[in-house]
Amino acid sequence: MRANYFTIVILLFGFSLRNTFCQTQVEPSGKCRAPDKAPLNLEIIISICQEEIKSALLQEALDILNDGTLEQNTENQSRSKRDAEEDLTNEERRVAGCLLQCVYKKVKAVDETGFPVVDGLMKLYNEGVQDRNYYMATLSAVRHCISIAQQLKQQQPSNRFDDGQTCDLAYEMFECVSAKIDENCGVENKSNNLG
Repeated sequence: MRANYFTIVILLFGFSLRNTFCQTQVEPSGKCRAPDKAPLNLEIIISICQEEIKSALLQEALDILNDGTLEQNTENQSRSKRDAEEDLTNEERRVAGCLLQCVYKKVKAVDETGFPVVDGLMKLYNEGVQDRNYYMATLSAVRHCISIAQQLKQQQPSNRFDDGQTCDLAYEMFECVSAKIDENCGVENKSNNLG
């Protein structure tokens, strides 16, 4: 049941990810203009990553069912509904972050440890961009968000993030860069956690 839920979450997030990468992010009075359409290769990469994440989640669900460890994974069923909803939200964010991390890896927007790199993110966010102001807004956003992520990385005991943390970081990076581009382009700012 939960695997089906996560499959739906992945598909919906992938759809919104495509729309976010291709939507026009300015109002008539905005300072810059994003491309009207996501590049085809990005849409293909997102679809591939959706399938990889979906397969991993389904395999995890099968492993739980086959091992009979479902009870171990649901031992806190007495928690309040609010706690369960918060955990589900965190799980959704983690799944969305893993999808983003997959995309980032495939377009080489992260290094071998899974940490974002300026050149890779710039290539991803600016593919098909012709507006110089949008390019500069993206560069400023990427640099800002990576500097915040770098500070978080330095707080880690091993100066690295584990796999789950790289998914969380990918989600936060996407949120931060998107919000910062909106801010730099004169679009009303959304909340984000990194910056």
